[in-house]
Amino acid sequence: MELKRYIDEHFNETLDSIIKIINIRTVKGEKTGDAPYGVELKRALNEVLEIAKSLGFKVKNLDNYVGYAEYGEGEEYIAVLGHIDVVPEGDIENWSVPPYEGRIVGDQLVARGAIDNKGPIISALYSLKAVVDTKPNFNKRVRIIFGTNEESGDEDIKYYLSKEQLPKYAFTPDGRFPVIFSEKGIYTFSFRKRLDLSNTNILELKAGTRSNIVPELCTLKLKDTSKINLNEKIAEVEKYSNNHFEIDGDTVKCIGKSAHASSPQKGINALLGMYQLLNLILDEKDSAKEFVEFIATKVGETYDGINLGIKTTNEEVGDLTISAGITNIVNDEIFVKFNIRYPASIDEKTLDSRLDEAGKNGNVVFFKENHNPPLYFEKSHPLVKELQDVYQEVTGRDEEPAALGGGTYAKLMPNTVAFGPNFKEYKGNPHSFDESMDINMLKQGMEIYAKAILKLSALIK
Repeated sequence: MELKRYIDEHFNETLDSIIKIINIRTVKGEKTGDAPYGVELKRALNEVLEIAKSLGFKVKNLDNYVGYAEYGEGEEYIAVLGHIDVVPEGDIENWSVPPYEGRIVGDQLVARGAIDNKGPIISALYSLKAVVDTKPNFNKRVRIIFGTNEESGDEDIKYYLSKEQLPKYAFTPDGRFPVIFSEKGIYTFSFRKRLDLSNTNILELKAGTRSNIVPELCTLKLKDTSKINLNEKIAEVEKYSNNHFEIDGDTVKCIGKSAHASSPQKGINALLGMYQLLNLILDEKDSAKEFVEFIATKVGETYDGINLGIKTTNEEVGDLTISAGITNIVNDEIFVKFNIRYPASIDEKTLDSRLDEAGKNGNVVFFKENHNPPLYFEKSHPLVKELQDVYQEVTGRDEEPAALGGGTYAKLMPNTVAFGPNFKEYKGNPHSFDESMDINMLKQGMEIYAKAILKLSALIK
């Protein structure tokens, strides 16, 4: 039986398995006993390994950090790696369907994890099953690897690397088609400042849960609003900001639109909108005024970093972007955490020095949080070339390898690139409400992955 027909006939089973894992809310939780990222992620990992086992694959759970399904024999192996953890769903009121039910609306699977990344990695498992069942002589060694910490630090894959032999070649269905030859670097940092809590009108200021999400909501509680015309100040901000505001007594909500931090221009940053308002309503003697003014003017509601001296353009892989993801006041310190995606035309040390200088000039503290360097493959690299050939064979689309602003496991696993799951014109809303995966695209992706497994397997011993 040919691969395409097999995939068609078993597609409902594939969808059922995807939805089964979508039903588990796999946002990172507290470490508990032998569950490093919380009990729900442990449960989901064991569920997906049970699915793989029922399909006839050998499975291994590496202490609930990461697991894999394996088929075949040989000195070397190829791998497909993805993740089953997800970012928080945000305000459920913004979803048209419950985020963890896995509803099919028309030809769309709408759920948290539909495209990022439960749908693609579980479909890749069934792609391997299609290869095994339709190619009786196939016995090359292949692994489907299920990570559980991609959204919160990649410690799962680091654990895998410390325990297991590396694949000869691998791809992760966590980008887009065609094959991704380059990924931007990821640089997270914060600006911080100590406050005199007795000398600020801010009682509470909070937005965001992850630096890699554009926050859709920022909440501000003020100690005293009697001398502030909030409606007037809000109207002034709304003249130039796409955010809108709601007032409830001494509480103000700024409401924007969430997006992935790799594409902050697709969202509306509620955090930055609130800082624009705060800059208008805080008295000059308020201990938070200097910090608020710095964020409102030196960052503003831009996403290119121009006011911080880090604007960088790159025609091949895309320009530098910066997104403010989290703000809070903890003890007596106010902070904003940022996520930068940058091309190789600017380097880590330059970012360090320019951001530190900007902080000093604004009398705020710069604190570097984390860094992953850019990834780059020549387009002639065997891995890139073989995957690109498969993509063109299945789709008939003549497109060049692409660059990605998001970060994937490819930065950590040698000889690995992102490949799929969606075509460039399909958005899918990862990290936002109504995240979705097109059913027909998912099915065609399975054929691409099955043929990619066959192609790459021919390159190993």
